[in-house]
Amino acid sequence: MPTRRFFAFIFLAFILYFLANQTQVGWVYIMVNGLLGIVIASLIYSYGLLNFIEIKRTFDNSGDLTITNLHEDDILEITLEFRNARIKPVLLLSGHEQCPFAPVDDQKQSFFMSLLTKNNPIQLSYHVICDRRGLYTFSDVHLKSHGGFGFLTRQRTLAVPSEIMIYPRYERLKRLRVFENKMLAERESRRIGVGNQVIGTREYRHGDSLRTIHWRSTARTGKLVVKEFSRDDQLTMTVVLDLSTTANVGDGKFSTFETAIRITASLGYYARQKRVPFYITGMAKRWTPPTIALSWWSMLNYLAKVQNDGDVSLSSVLHQLHSMPFIIVLVTNPDEKLIKSLQALRQICSQILAIFITPDGDLPTIVKLKSSVGLTVLCVSPHNWENMLKLYS
Repeated sequence: MPTRRFFAFIFLAFILYFLANQTQVGWVYIMVNGLLGIVIASLIYSYGLLNFIEIKRTFDNSGDLTITNLHEDDILEITLEFRNARIKPVLLLSGHEQCPFAPVDDQKQSFFMSLLTKNNPIQLSYHVICDRRGLYTFSDVHLKSHGGFGFLTRQRTLAVPSEIMIYPRYERLKRLRVFENKMLAERESRRIGVGNQVIGTREYRHGDSLRTIHWRSTARTGKLVVKEFSRDDQLTMTVVLDLSTTANVGDGKFSTFETAIRITASLGYYARQKRVPFYITGMAKRWTPPTIALSWWSMLNYLAKVQNDGDVSLSSVLHQLHSMPFIIVLVTNPDEKLIKSLQALRQICSQILAIFITPDGDLPTIVKLKSSVGLTVLCVSPHNWENMLKLYS
């Protein structure tokens, strides 16, 4: 693409040619030919100038495209290495790339180098803050050069694929008083298992013992129905996430849903330290969590990617829960149905910790719940949740 300098040179050459034609002065013709020669040389030099540039992106100068322990608010150094595989030097090279996980004002990272030769690669580095959790893919790097004399602009878009995972930030909880209650610790975990207490029924499956058949329900339905028993084993911790599209209040990293993700990661850290099986439950189109106990890294990977794109309300999720010894409900957008569901949940769960996440850290007027036996109510905001968890711990 021609630049303003190109048109200025052409215009100057035309004026000089007009003067030379009128005056018939030889040295003016020489100047005209010199200007035209510079333009032609620039056209030849600029042809294919960017076709042999190679770019490599590295993180933290490690040379590895995978960072395995990167969390929100961490500072990361990103290095772009430029190589010219051609003998012809590249002059006045500039461009930019988009860093997808940086704060909005820092996402566009520009660069410039005056000369790039074959045997002298150039490394340019910049530092960014990992602003928000997620799985990110870098877009293409945009290159631009004005050639040897700035007459033509050559542009190229070069793919430099890189993928990086940003895990949510978490608080290193050492204590959780309500969970460490001695009376609660002595109670059984009433998840489906082989204990002595019947907690429900279901249809017969291949391999079930005939001794577990519930004959009254079988006679009523005409199909084999078996009993489900509690499992007498160690205590478990279950966190309920609201994954519906209406769950979020606010924008960006300080929204209520993003705060719920960080609180869940903090609780997962506590469960890991205490060696307590940790479960996450919720319902969404793509992000319904696994029903098994999550390891530390599987939990972080899930929380790094999960989005609130579901159409099932939190109150409906609570209605479908089985009896559990300890459950934490993270409420990001409460309504009257949810309050009723929490009250009903008290009848089947040994201990409930309801954490309300609001923009200002105050309980909404519709919430008429108070901490009592079997139910603990805590309210936090996206800006004070760490301090509130520490105080409560």
